[in-house]
Amino acid sequence: MPTPGTWPVRFGTAELFADDDRPAGWLLSVDGVAQSYVDLSEPTHLEFDYVRLIGDLVDLAAQPDEPLTALHLGGGGCTVARYIAATRPGSPQVVIEADDLLAAVVRRELGVAGFRLRVGDARDALGKVRPHTSDVVVSDVFAGSELPRHCTTAEYVDEVRGALRADGTYIANIGDGPPFGFARGQAATLRAAFAHVVLMAEPAVLRGRRYGNLVLAGSDAPFEVAELGTRAARAIGRARVVYGDDVRDFAGGAKPVTDATASSSPSPPPDVFRRR
Repeated sequence: MPTPGTWPVRFGTAELFADDDRPAGWLLSVDGVAQSYVDLSEPTHLEFDYVRLIGDLVDLAAQPDEPLTALHLGGGGCTVARYIAATRPGSPQVVIEADDLLAAVVRRELGVAGFRLRVGDARDALGKVRPHTSDVVVSDVFAGSELPRHCTTAEYVDEVRGALRADGTYIANIGDGPPFGFARGQAATLRAAFAHVVLMAEPAVLRGRRYGNLVLAGSDAPFEVAELGTRAARAIGRARVVYGDDVRDFAGGAKPVTDATASSSPSPPPDVFRRR
Protein backbone atom coordinates (compact mmCIF):
# COMPACT_ATOMS: atom_id res chain seq x y z
CA MET A 1 0.00 0.00 0.00
CA PRO A 2 1.51 3.36 -0.98
CA THR A 3 2.26 5.93 1.66
CA PRO A 4 1.24 9.57 1.08
CA GLY A 5 4.20 11.88 1.48
CA THR A 6 6.88 14.03 -0.09
CA TRP A 7 10.36 13.07 -1.22
CA PRO A 8 13.27 15.07 -2.65
CA VAL A 9 13.97 13.90 -6.21
CA ARG A 10 16.49 14.88 -8.86
CA PHE A 11 14.33 17.56 -10.47
CA GLY A 12 12.38 18.90 -7.49
CA THR A 13 10.10 17.53 -4.78
CA ALA A 14 7.79 14.62 -5.49
CA GLU A 15 4.51 14.29 -3.64
CA LEU A 16 2.04 11.42 -3.59
CA PHE A 17 -1.61 12.10 -2.75
CA ALA A 18 -4.38 9.61 -2.07
CA ASP A 19 -7.62 10.20 -3.98
CA ASP A 20 -10.54 10.42 -1.57
CA ASP A 21 -12.95 9.41 -4.35
CA ARG A 22 -11.10 6.29 -5.53
CA PRO A 23 -9.71 3.98 -2.82
CA ALA A 24 -6.71 2.90 -4.94
CA GLY A 25 -6.24 6.19 -6.79
CA TRP A 26 -2.99 8.12 -6.39
CA LEU A 27 -1.79 11.43 -7.83
CA LEU A 28 1.94 11.98 -8.29
CA SER A 29 3.18 15.56 -8.56
CA VAL A 30 6.61 17.17 -8.79
CA ASP A 31 7.00 20.71 -7.44
CA GLY A 32 3.23 20.99 -7.32
CA VAL A 33 2.75 20.09 -11.00
CA ALA A 34 0.56 17.02 -11.53
CA GLN A 35 2.63 14.35 -13.31
CA SER A 36 0.61 11.15 -13.21
CA TYR A 37 -2.57 9.62 -11.86
CA VAL A 38 -2.59 5.89 -11.12
CA ASP A 39 -5.40 3.63 -9.95
CA LEU A 40 -3.63 0.54 -8.66
CA SER A 41 -6.76 -1.61 -8.52
CA GLU A 42 -8.18 -0.40 -11.84
CA PRO A 43 -5.25 0.56 -14.09
CA THR A 44 -7.58 0.93 -17.07
CA HIS A 45 -8.94 4.09 -15.42
CA LEU A 46 -7.17 7.00 -17.12
CA GLU A 47 -7.93 10.14 -15.17
CA PHE A 48 -6.33 12.77 -17.40
CA ASP A 49 -8.00 13.36 -20.76
CA TYR A 50 -4.75 13.50 -22.73
CA VAL A 51 -3.71 10.14 -21.25
CA ARG A 52 -7.06 8.74 -22.35
CA LEU A 53 -6.22 9.88 -25.90
CA ILE A 54 -2.87 8.11 -25.68
CA GLY A 55 -4.72 5.02 -24.46
CA ASP A 56 -7.05 5.19 -27.47
CA LEU A 57 -4.08 5.30 -29.85
CA VAL A 58 -2.48 2.35 -28.06
CA ASP A 59 -5.75 0.39 -28.24
CA LEU A 60 -5.76 0.71 -32.04
CA ALA A 61 -2.04 0.07 -32.55
CA ALA A 62 -2.48 -3.72 -32.71
CA GLN A 63 -5.20 -6.34 -32.72
CA PRO A 64 -7.33 -6.26 -29.53
CA ASP A 65 -6.04 -8.30 -26.60
CA GLU A 66 -2.77 -9.17 -28.36
CA PRO A 67 0.46 -8.36 -26.50
CA LEU A 68 2.52 -5.55 -27.97
CA THR A 69 6.06 -4.37 -27.41
CA ALA A 70 6.09 -0.86 -25.94
CA LEU A 71 8.85 1.61 -25.16
CA HIS A 72 7.89 4.52 -22.89
CA LEU A 73 10.17 7.56 -22.94
CA GLY A 74 9.36 9.45 -19.76
CA GLY A 75 8.08 7.56 -16.77
CA GLY A 76 6.43 9.44 -13.94
CA GLY A 77 3.94 7.06 -12.38
CA CYS A 78 3.98 4.83 -15.51
CA THR A 79 0.24 5.16 -16.09
CA VAL A 80 0.24 4.07 -19.74
CA ALA A 81 2.54 1.12 -19.05
CA ARG A 82 0.13 -0.05 -16.34
CA TYR A 83 -2.78 0.38 -18.76
CA ILE A 84 -1.07 -1.78 -21.40
CA ALA A 85 -0.16 -4.42 -18.80
CA ALA A 86 -3.85 -4.62 -17.81
CA THR A 87 -5.35 -4.56 -21.31
CA ARG A 88 -2.68 -6.62 -23.06
CA PRO A 89 -1.16 -9.01 -20.49
CA GLY A 90 2.28 -10.31 -21.34
CA SER A 91 3.30 -7.23 -23.32
CA PRO A 92 7.06 -6.61 -23.13
CA GLN A 93 7.47 -3.04 -21.87
CA VAL A 94 10.34 -0.79 -20.88
CA VAL A 95 9.89 2.61 -19.24
CA ILE A 96 12.76 5.12 -19.27
CA GLU A 97 12.77 7.71 -16.47
CA ALA A 98 15.50 10.37 -16.26
CA ASP A 99 15.05 11.04 -12.54
CA ASP A 100 16.63 8.19 -10.58
CA LEU A 101 15.21 9.35 -7.25
CA LEU A 102 11.70 9.63 -8.68
CA ALA A 103 12.04 6.16 -10.18
CA ALA A 104 12.96 4.83 -6.74
CA VAL A 105 9.80 6.39 -5.25
CA VAL A 106 7.65 4.87 -8.00
CA ARG A 107 9.19 1.42 -7.55
CA ARG A 108 8.72 1.50 -3.79
CA GLU A 109 5.30 3.12 -3.52
CA LEU A 110 3.46 2.19 -6.74
CA GLY A 111 5.29 -0.94 -7.92
CA VAL A 112 6.40 -1.95 -11.39
CA ALA A 113 4.32 -5.03 -12.16
CA GLY A 114 4.01 -5.58 -15.92
CA PHE A 115 6.96 -3.46 -17.08
CA ARG A 116 10.63 -2.74 -16.49
CA LEU A 117 11.53 0.70 -15.17
CA ARG A 118 14.99 1.91 -16.12
CA VAL A 119 16.82 5.14 -15.34
CA GLY A 120 18.33 7.09 -18.23
CA ASP A 121 17.98 9.82 -20.81
CA ALA A 122 15.19 9.18 -23.30
CA ARG A 123 17.25 9.88 -26.39
CA ASP A 124 20.24 7.91 -25.15
CA ALA A 125 17.94 4.97 -24.48
CA LEU A 126 16.76 4.91 -28.09
CA GLY A 127 20.25 4.02 -29.22
CA LYS A 128 20.33 1.02 -26.90
CA VAL A 129 17.10 -0.76 -27.80
CA ARG A 130 16.93 -3.55 -30.35
CA PRO A 131 16.17 -2.03 -33.76
CA HIS A 132 12.67 -2.31 -35.19
CA THR A 133 11.18 -4.27 -32.29
CA SER A 134 8.67 -1.83 -30.77
CA ASP A 135 5.02 -1.76 -31.76
CA VAL A 136 4.55 1.50 -29.88
CA VAL A 137 6.88 4.24 -28.66
CA VAL A 138 5.26 6.73 -26.29
CA SER A 139 7.17 9.95 -25.67
CA ASP A 140 5.95 11.89 -22.63
CA VAL A 141 9.24 13.50 -21.68
CA PHE A 142 9.07 16.58 -19.48
CA ALA A 143 11.57 18.35 -17.26
CA GLY A 144 9.13 20.08 -14.97
CA SER A 145 6.56 21.51 -17.38
CA GLU A 146 8.89 21.82 -20.40
CA LEU A 147 10.06 19.30 -22.99
CA PRO A 148 13.81 18.68 -23.18
CA ARG A 149 14.96 20.29 -26.42
CA HIS A 150 16.87 17.24 -27.66
CA CYS A 151 13.66 15.18 -27.51
CA THR A 152 11.74 17.43 -29.92
CA THR A 153 13.76 17.16 -33.12
CA ALA A 154 13.82 15.29 -36.41
CA GLU A 155 16.95 13.48 -35.27
CA TYR A 156 15.10 12.26 -32.18
CA VAL A 157 12.18 11.07 -34.31
CA ASP A 158 14.63 9.29 -36.64
CA GLU A 159 15.89 7.36 -33.63
CA VAL A 160 12.30 6.56 -32.66
CA ARG A 161 11.74 5.19 -36.17
CA GLY A 162 14.79 2.99 -35.66
CA ALA A 163 13.11 1.43 -32.63
CA LEU A 164 9.71 0.93 -34.30
CA ARG A 165 8.53 -1.97 -36.39
CA ALA A 166 7.62 -1.10 -40.00
CA ASP A 167 3.97 -0.45 -39.09
CA GLY A 168 4.63 0.77 -35.54
CA THR A 169 3.12 3.86 -33.94
CA TYR A 170 4.89 6.82 -32.36
CA ILE A 171 2.84 8.82 -29.83
CA ALA A 172 4.03 12.10 -28.33
CA ASN A 173 2.46 14.30 -25.69
CA ILE A 174 3.36 17.99 -25.93
CA GLY A 175 2.13 21.20 -24.33
CA ASP A 176 1.50 24.47 -26.14
CA GLY A 177 -0.87 27.40 -26.49
CA PRO A 178 -1.60 30.14 -29.00
CA PRO A 179 -0.05 30.88 -31.47
CA PHE A 180 1.15 27.22 -31.40
CA GLY A 181 4.59 27.88 -32.84
CA PHE A 182 6.02 24.92 -30.96
CA ALA A 183 3.17 22.52 -31.79
CA ARG A 184 3.23 23.48 -35.47
CA GLY A 185 6.93 22.67 -35.59
CA GLN A 186 6.31 19.31 -33.95
CA ALA A 187 3.52 18.53 -36.43
CA ALA A 188 5.83 19.41 -39.33
CA THR A 189 8.54 17.19 -37.86
CA LEU A 190 6.25 14.16 -37.67
CA ARG A 191 4.82 14.83 -41.15
CA ALA A 192 8.35 14.70 -42.56
CA ALA A 193 9.01 11.37 -40.84
CA PHE A 194 5.77 9.37 -41.20
CA ALA A 195 3.27 8.67 -43.96
CA HIS A 196 0.34 9.29 -41.61
CA VAL A 197 0.01 11.77 -38.73
CA VAL A 198 -2.85 12.59 -36.37
CA LEU A 199 -3.22 15.40 -33.86
CA MET A 200 -5.65 15.13 -30.94
CA ALA A 201 -6.61 17.79 -28.41
CA GLU A 202 -9.56 19.44 -26.73
CA PRO A 203 -11.41 21.91 -28.99
CA ALA A 204 -10.68 24.84 -26.68
CA VAL A 205 -6.96 24.16 -27.03
CA LEU A 206 -7.08 23.79 -30.82
CA ARG A 207 -9.10 27.00 -31.14
CA GLY A 208 -6.34 28.84 -29.35
CA ARG A 209 -8.36 29.69 -26.27
CA ARG A 210 -5.87 28.28 -23.79
CA TYR A 211 -2.66 26.35 -23.23
CA GLY A 212 -3.04 22.58 -22.99
CA ASN A 213 -1.88 19.13 -23.98
CA LEU A 214 -1.77 18.06 -27.61
CA VAL A 215 -1.20 14.43 -28.57
CA LEU A 216 0.59 13.79 -31.86
CA ALA A 217 1.00 10.36 -33.43
CA GLY A 218 2.81 9.14 -36.52
CA SER A 219 2.89 5.84 -38.37
CA ASP A 220 3.53 4.46 -41.83
CA ALA A 221 0.27 2.52 -41.43
CA PRO A 222 -3.06 4.40 -41.69
CA PHE A 223 -4.86 5.34 -38.50
CA GLU A 224 -8.43 4.27 -37.80
CA VAL A 225 -9.54 7.90 -37.84
CA ALA A 226 -13.28 7.26 -37.54
CA GLU A 227 -12.80 5.04 -34.50
CA LEU A 228 -10.39 7.54 -32.93
CA GLY A 229 -13.00 10.25 -33.44
CA THR A 230 -15.69 8.16 -31.75
CA ARG A 231 -13.42 7.44 -28.79
CA ALA A 232 -12.21 11.04 -28.50
CA ALA A 233 -15.79 12.28 -28.29
CA ARG A 234 -16.15 10.42 -24.97
CA ALA A 235 -13.55 12.66 -23.31
CA ILE A 236 -14.74 15.42 -20.99
CA GLY A 237 -13.69 18.06 -23.50
CA ARG A 238 -14.86 15.99 -26.50
CA ALA A 239 -11.41 16.02 -28.04
CA ARG A 240 -10.97 16.57 -31.77
CA VAL A 241 -8.98 14.38 -34.15
CA VAL A 242 -7.07 16.27 -36.86
CA TYR A 243 -5.81 14.15 -39.76
CA GLY A 244 -4.41 14.34 -43.29
CA ASP A 245 -4.54 17.74 -44.97
CA ASP A 246 -5.85 19.28 -41.74
CA VAL A 247 -2.57 18.41 -40.00
CA ARG A 248 -0.72 20.00 -42.93
CA ASP A 249 -2.87 23.10 -42.54
CA PHE A 250 -2.24 23.17 -38.79
CA ALA A 251 1.51 22.99 -39.37
CA GLY A 252 1.22 25.87 -41.83
CA GLY A 253 4.61 27.04 -42.98
CA ALA A 254 6.49 25.48 -40.08
CA LYS A 255 9.62 23.53 -40.92
CA PRO A 256 10.72 20.28 -39.28
CA VAL A 257 12.67 20.99 -36.10
CA THR A 258 16.30 19.85 -36.06
CA ASP A 259 18.99 19.67 -33.42
CA ALA A 260 20.41 22.86 -34.89
CA THR A 261 17.12 24.80 -34.91
CA ALA A 262 15.32 23.46 -31.81
CA SER A 263 14.11 26.00 -29.28
CA SER A 264 12.74 25.55 -25.80
CA SER A 265 9.12 24.50 -25.46
CA PRO A 266 6.79 27.20 -24.15
CA SER A 267 6.21 27.45 -20.43
CA PRO A 268 2.57 27.06 -19.39
CA PRO A 269 0.77 29.95 -17.71
CA PRO A 270 1.22 29.99 -13.93
CA ASP A 271 -0.67 27.22 -12.15
CA VAL A 272 -2.20 25.75 -15.31
CA PHE A 273 -1.06 22.24 -14.33
CA ARG A 274 -0.86 22.81 -10.59
CA ARG A 275 -2.64 20.44 -8.26
CA ARG A 276 -5.83 21.98 -6.96
